[in-house]
Amino acid sequence: MRTYQRLTAVAATLLLLAPGARAGEVVRIAVATGLKRTAVFGSGLTMLALQEGATPVSLPNGRAAVALAGDGVTVNGARLAVPAATFRATGPLRTGAVDISLWQGELEVRRAANGLTVIHSLPLEDYVAAVVGSEMPPSFPPAALKAQAVAARTYAIFKKLESVAVGRPWHLGATALDQVYRGARVDPRARGAAEATVGEVLAYRHAPIEAYFHSACGGRTERGADALGRDLPYLASVECGFCKRSPQHRWSVRIPDAELGKLVGLANRVRHARVIARTASGRAERVEFEGGGRQATLAAVDLRQRLGFERLPSLAFDVHSTRGAVEFEGRGSGHGAGLCQWGAAGAARAGEGYRAILARYYPGTEIIKMY
Repeated sequence: MRTYQRLTAVAATLLLLAPGARAGEVVRIAVATGLKRTAVFGSGLTMLALQEGATPVSLPNGRAAVALAGDGVTVNGARLAVPAATFRATGPLRTGAVDISLWQGELEVRRAANGLTVIHSLPLEDYVAAVVGSEMPPSFPPAALKAQAVAARTYAIFKKLESVAVGRPWHLGATALDQVYRGARVDPRARGAAEATVGEVLAYRHAPIEAYFHSACGGRTERGADALGRDLPYLASVECGFCKRSPQHRWSVRIPDAELGKLVGLANRVRHARVIARTASGRAERVEFEGGGRQATLAAVDLRQRLGFERLPSLAFDVHSTRGAVEFEGRGSGHGAGLCQWGAAGAARAGEGYRAILARYYPGTEIIKMY
């Protein structure tokens, strides 16, 4: 791990010391994985098998049906000599793998250990604009959108360096496990934020940071070590106080006691529940449940995963038993580390610029212009 971290830091330093060298940067997004079959559509569709000397093949009907076949891959019933192919079109591309109707760039379908992976390749700045529009309401103030653009660009560069180091053929996924990406339809305000910050990344000791972000912290962010197991100096717990407009600034969730008993591994209904350990920011770390003469203790992170991340919005909660249910009363939404998106919006409304916003949520970092 230390060797990998050193290599990543060296590669990142070289990257940042070469202004203009990365203006044409491309990212590869795994938009679907583990498929048995899929289809690619587009006007003027062509296919290029990924092998030396291959030439593009025109697909007159504008459709490519891709499927697993033994240890290989077929396209429209014909077996390929290699386990991957790239598709391009004269207009927008579509795939049946995911519910995204518009793609720019190219799509690659590649056989992997768990099935077919669909990879979308596109320019980094187009990707940043799309992530801003997917991760943050375009109605947020411009300074908040710019802060999100810098964070999204930085995270993408970090993940690309990581993928190169481990030999992964794609850089990021398309879900909240990485950054939400929904394709090429981009709100002009999100596009403007990407263009206004083009080439800017957050760096710590000359290397792009792991720029995590979340919806709303509820008043104070969480340490990266407690939220994500990432003990990084720039993912510190900091005061926020700007996210009060978040619809989940304060929330309450009731879980039927019988349902919760099954989820936590008790044979009976939960009769008593309490938080028995908290992190330094006050978020739940361990939770104890009692019922039917038995006890069950869970890490709060595990509890949230079992209940569902949307159902239990964050770990900043108190818990108590009521008639027929267990009630969680909490604040904020998400893991709590890094940029608080609703906090960024509140700070922007208070007159802060995007640089000041980023300095608050990622202390000790600096913004470096890559290109």
